[in-house]
Amino acid sequence: MHIFTDRKHIIIDTRSSEEFLDHHIEGSVFVGFNGGNFKYWLELLLPDKNADIEVIATALDADKIMVIVNDLGYRNAKLVELETTGVALDHISTDEFKKIKQHTDLAVLDVREADEYQQGSVGQSEKLPLSDIIQGQLPNEDKEYIIHCGSGYRSIIAMSLLKLLGRCKLINLDGGYQKLTAKK
Repeated sequence: MHIFTDRKHIIIDTRSSEEFLDHHIEGSVFVGFNGGNFKYWLELLLPDKNADIEVIATALDADKIMVIVNDLGYRNAKLVELETTGVALDHISTDEFKKIKQHTDLAVLDVREADEYQQGSVGQSEKLPLSDIIQGQLPNEDKEYIIHCGSGYRSIIAMSLLKLLGRCKLINLDGGYQKLTAKK
């Protein structure tokens, strides 16, 4: 069952991943306009075209985003002005992650798709693709996880969904698996 089956109102934050993490607006879900496949993720997250949608966007992107949202058939979407600066969400660099990993056995949540796991994975990470989270499969709510995907876009979507649902404590791995395994 889709995670938003019964939800008729949602706030989507289309700002960059950095802006979302550093200035999170409570109750919003990340669907970044730049850096990912915005249309794909928006429609996957919000299949109900009649849902009330509040859109957070930068002044630079607002008009373009609203054209796309309307072209996709969302009838009840409106742009909202930020009335607060938001709060920072936990995230760490790959260097910080490597240092922490040496001294503790922390839980890692990998939200990449199953075919991506063949590229490798981080230790004993728990694997739960974002597509499965959207369909209602959720991680253990009592754990604290460092969450990652391939590049950091999908993990922020997952983080925002799980935060909205009040599930587990999450720390995003900046740059995801690609940055973690990149040769310097």
